[in-house]
Amino acid sequence: MSNPTAVFEHAFYIGSYLSGILYGFELIVYFSTIRRLYKRAVNGHTWGFFFVYSTVLFILVTIDMSTNAVWGEIMWIDKRDNPGVSTFIVENLSVWYQIMGSTTVVAMVLMGDALLLHRLYLIWGSNIWVVVLPGLVYCGTLTLGILELVSSFKPGGFFLSGKAENFGTPYYSITICMNILLTILICARLYYLSKQAKKMIGFHAAERYTSLAAIMIESAVPYTVMGIILLPFYARGNDIAIALGQVWSKLTCLAPQMIVLRIVSGRAWDRQIVAQIHSGQWSTDQETVSQRTGDGYGKDLEKSEEVYGGEAAVSTLKSASPAR
Repeated sequence: MSNPTAVFEHAFYIGSYLSGILYGFELIVYFSTIRRLYKRAVNGHTWGFFFVYSTVLFILVTIDMSTNAVWGEIMWIDKRDNPGVSTFIVENLSVWYQIMGSTTVVAMVLMGDALLLHRLYLIWGSNIWVVVLPGLVYCGTLTLGILELVSSFKPGGFFLSGKAENFGTPYYSITICMNILLTILICARLYYLSKQAKKMIGFHAAERYTSLAAIMIESAVPYTVMGIILLPFYARGNDIAIALGQVWSKLTCLAPQMIVLRIVSGRAWDRQIVAQIHSGQWSTDQETVSQRTGDGYGKDLEKSEEVYGGEAAVSTLKSASPAR
């Protein structure tokens, strides 16, 4: 006799293991961020914001991991024989701690997309018009996300079927399409700025901002690509979406956290760097070529020896820059 929940169980099992790996990366990135913040501690609301933002993301993803772990333990161990795995799945898809776990995912999506919108605004030279359409879409995803949660966790609700799917499909579709738009706009802008930076100060001096890895992290490419993979499986109600959704949900935390780490490490694009490229003058002053806040709010945090790896690196940067 075939098991009607076999695909679901396999997907949940595989997704849980992949999520554990990504959670390990999140631990590394989070504590690296906190270490950077304490090491370069200064007075200012900017750094307090990054601490709170990173910590909230970390707490949310931890809750998501914990609820999935508890649900899996009860399903496969405590309730394996009575009432049985298949019956447990049907009866406990909308248990309270699953509600809490799914709510944390929606919250992480909103937080991550908000950061991407802000980064888009800064990278495009503080141009408000470039974020108008994505901003309106963002407001729509907030409403749909709430409706999807409410419908998913009514008695007998499941996010792959019924009313939950009616709200969930447009929610995930709009959210992922917005991510695609944001990623394309950020990538295109960074590609243009990277070419200008390389012309101004040379390939090696600009590499910290212009490498492929830098552009992929700044534009949240892995997060967007995973969303593209997830969407068709979810729209079809395929249980494989359980595994893909778990991976995607962890990237909703990891992607913005990696951007924050670049910001606090002085490796992210900010309005000062964008303004320098527009003006055609890249600062080479040893006191000003230094740690950025990544959003143009704060002051330089350290001398260029620490940020660029020593006096030799600063000398190389100066020699690579055009005369002013």
